Order: sequence, then C-alpha cells, then structure tokens
Amino acid sequence: MENIRGSYTITPNSNQSGRSQRVVCEGYTSPSAAVISGVPQGTVLGPLLFLAYINDLPECVSSTSRLFADDCLLYRRINSIEDSELLQQDLDQLQDWEKKWMMSFNPSKCEVLRVTLKRKNLIKAAYTIHDQPLKIVSSAKYLGLTIDSKLNYNEHISNICKKANSTRAFIHRNTKSCPRKVKATAYTSFVRPQLEYASTVWCPQASNNINRLEAVQRQAA
Repeated sequence: MENIRGSYTITPNSNQSGRSQRVVCEGYTSPSAAVISGVPQGTVLGPLLFLAYINDLPECVSSTSRLFADDCLLYRRINSIEDSELLQQDLDQLQDWEKKWMMSFNPSKCEVLRVTLKRKNLIKAAYTIHDQPLKIVSSAKYLGLTIDSKLNYNEHISNICKKANSTRAFIHRNTKSCPRKVKATAYTSFVRPQLEYASTVWCPQASNNINRLEAVQRQAA
C-alpha cells in the first residue's frame, strides 16, 4: 500500500472580495497582490468554512482519502503497474480540483510512503504533482504519529520518549520546591499524555519499546 501525504494552502483574507495582501520580512515588503480566493481566518466560523471549502475533495479520486484540517492523506493498495497508474491519475484529478477552487498543492511538502513487508518484486512507481517528483520516505509524521514503512513504530516511540523526557526534565527543574502532589499533577498533565497519545494504534509489543516507555515513568517517580 502506498500513501501520499500533502498539504494545501488557501490565501488568507478577512473578507471575500476587494482585499489585497503582501509579505513583510526583515524590513522588506513584497508587492501587493489581489486576494481572489480563500476563507476568513481568525474567526469562529473560519475552520468550519475551510472544511466546507475542501469537503468535495474525496469525490474527485478513486483512492481512499483522509482529511484533517489542511492535511490530506491519499492511499491505495498497489498490486500492479495499473494500480500505480490509477494513483497518479488521482493526483492529476486533484490538480484539476485545485485549479477549480483556486488552491495550491505544495509538491515539496508532499511525500510518498510505501507500507509493505516485501523485499522483492516491489512496484516502485514514481509520482508527480505539478511535474515535480514526490519525495520517497521511509517514515512520515501524520497527526502526531510517526508511521514507518513496516508499521513497527520504533521511530515513533523513540520520538515520544525523547519529547516526554524533555518535558519531564523541564518540570523537574521548575518544581523542585513544590509539594509532591503538584509534581504529580504536572507529570500527569504534561508528560503522560505524550506517552499515551494514539497508543491504541501503536501499543508496543516489543519488550525494548515497553522498557523505554517505562523508563520515562521511573525517572519521574
């Protein structure tokens, strides 16, 4: 199975017409440009309008798609060259979709992840967006979860242990004089959620991963 993860952008504006925008960086200002599409940002209804704006995207493709905010995941089981061609056709359909709604996919932020245990006879088709080849990766982060090509989640557990240990050390430095109850509350509020996030997906089976997670908790005791 091959996954293609990417993101798209909508030009921000506070009203739907008669707006312009420019970029200011380190004292330099870009020329003004008209804002011809977008949804209001910084408003209560902004996220809802954005979701309504992109809601028809899955109807344009035959592969399975998953949407969350401005992230889009497209995946399909690849058993033959024809399957890979169908996936590329879906990418072409998405490019037509973005033109219709005046949006823009960024090829540099799109990645291809091949999820398989096969070592031989693997179909390695190349995929493109805007005639730019998409980067092939061995792991990718999606909604805070690091997914690798073999779904063993070793890299994900390494990442969350590193992040949790950093947070634990910060709490330890700043709560030395606090009562034990305060330290326990800080740990359960800021460290434990990092260790348990999406655990129903990556629940470890290897003893070394279990020991790494338990080590974080032992150091906080």
